[in-house]
Amino acid sequence: EFLERMRPYAEAAGRELGVSPRTLLAHAALETGWGRSMPDEPGGRQSFNLFGIKAGGRWVGDPVQSLTTEFEGGTPRVSTERFRAYGSAEESFSDYVGLLSGNRRYAPALGAGDDAAAFGVALQRAGYATDPRYGEKLAAVAASVSATLDSFKSGKSLPIPPSNATG
Repeated sequence: EFLERMRPYAEAAGRELGVSPRTLLAHAALETGWGRSMPDEPGGRQSFNLFGIKAGGRWVGDPVQSLTTEFEGGTPRVSTERFRAYGSAEESFSDYVGLLSGNRRYAPALGAGDDAAAFGVALQRAGYATDPRYGEKLAAVAASVSATLDSFKSGKSLPIPPSNATG
């Protein structure tokens, strides 16, 4: 269901970034645990932040504060951070495209096509993610996304995605 809802936005973003929509769906699935966990405020206001994009000093929209896991020297630590909040999934994808295409540090990730591992490694090297295994994790989720979408197309039963995709 998550993949089908996000597919149109991933297709549009993929055309702009030169990255497979399946890889972008995998990125959203990795960052949100297949749509089950987005940075939200305790009061329940949904952020629609599908990519774990933080609200830095230049962010002019609404932020939400949420717990996150960051890696320092390879060691995970939990902290509270400010994240960007959007009004919809479409706005999240649009901002994501703007962030990646508007910042030259992400240039090595653009045009990655179907190579989810290369896309993830390029994002990690550019500072998007602190997890040293980010590229590997993104590739694993992309393989699951592909298997799910291919099964759906062929009419087979859908495989159940891992419960802890961000592992």
